Amino acid sequence: MGSIKVKLRQGKGTTQNIYIYFNYGRKKQYRYATGLSIKKASHWDPENNAVKNVIAEPDSSNINADLTELLNFSRQLLRDIEKDDNPIGNPFLKERISEFKNKGGSKKEVLMFTDHYTWFVDYYQSKPRPRSGKPLAKSTLKPYNNTLRILEDYEKYLGARLSFAHINLSFHSNFIQWLQNKGFTDNYIGTQIKNIKTVMNDGFDRGLHDILHFRKSAFTKPKEEVNHIYLNMDEIKAIKEIDYTDNPSYDRARDLFVIAAVTGLRVSDYKSLSSSNIKLFRTIKYLEVKTQKTGKIVHIPLHPFVTEILEKRDGEFPAMMPEQKINEALKFIGKKAELEDEIFLERTEGGNLTKTSFKKYELLTNHTARRSFCTNAYKAEMAVIDIMAISGHTSEKVFYNYIKASPMERLEKISKHAFFSKDVPDNSSIPEAEKNDTSDEN
Repeated sequence: MGSIKVKLRQGKGTTQNIYIYFNYGRKKQYRYATGLSIKKASHWDPENNAVKNVIAEPDSSNINADLTELLNFSRQLLRDIEKDDNPIGNPFLKERISEFKNKGGSKKEVLMFTDHYTWFVDYYQSKPRPRSGKPLAKSTLKPYNNTLRILEDYEKYLGARLSFAHINLSFHSNFIQWLQNKGFTDNYIGTQIKNIKTVMNDGFDRGLHDILHFRKSAFTKPKEEVNHIYLNMDEIKAIKEIDYTDNPSYDRARDLFVIAAVTGLRVSDYKSLSSSNIKLFRTIKYLEVKTQKTGKIVHIPLHPFVTEILEKRDGEFPAMMPEQKINEALKFIGKKAELEDEIFLERTEGGNLTKTSFKKYELLTNHTARRSFCTNAYKAEMAVIDIMAISGHTSEKVFYNYIKASPMERLEKISKHAFFSKDVPDNSSIPEAEKNDTSDEN
């Protein structure tokens, strides 16, 4: 009875060529060169006659698919020959295998993960995502493109392409370690993992792969709480009242920041405000804005600070400035407003916990305004659902993580609740008959 074995033979350098050995008849053997090879002998799994799924062998899936087809055909060929008791020789085996290989059409090319990632970003710039029903917003495209750039750098570091099959738990730990070695923070690394999981999920839904390591609980995205600052209303007022008549650039940056701080709008939304966004409902003046990120229309009552800015500017909103220029100006504006509180930031950089001291004005950015709006509105006891309608947050969990009220500020707000008043109603005084009466009133 014939048998088939797979063996490696030394090629150039460390390259190992893959051969199929046919053992048949009395001490007869045929060695067939498959044309397949691997980079090192240590990348071979002899028990399964397959290439190991390692980064250094980016074509492992193709090689294994081709080799499996060849082995299945070869085994069936030997069985058929022995069954019919036909004479067999090396030329006959070579001819039959060559015929099988020349038929072609059975090889399926493995799509590289980064190729699909590139397609994902390009496609969803204009096409609606299945979950949201909308294309990727410009503000969302930027982090996706950053992740793609990082993945391409990682491929250069490895000297190999990443296929879907490579996105496993080993990739997860090695990729995170590589990013930590570059000094990135845990939250930044977490964004990269989140984006990778999203694109892997898209590939799975499209039937491009059946790899599910990315859904395992261990394939987590690093995350840590960062002490982002917010400005209370007194601090926002102090910024608003600085006289910048002699510095039009700072005056414009300050006004844009104050508008964002009392409307909760994202930079992408308040940069395009004009007088046409101002509407009137009965006696209520309000802003009507279609948000770029979600496409939803929000209605925001006109805050007195916004009214003062419009009066100063003859009814027009300040022209937008580059975001970086606003962030640079805010450091000087905050210093002039004497935002001198010492803030300690703890975060993990390069896998190490760091603690750094800053003056509050040093941490001022465009995004501080939106966080300030949400926190101040919460402290002012605006209903959370109403704040979320303006801010665009879709879950209370995300919202409560976003606002930055301190434990003592939360305590102060909670203490004003009727429950903690001595005059809180006591339902025990209501007669049982009335408590249980569910009849309709006429």
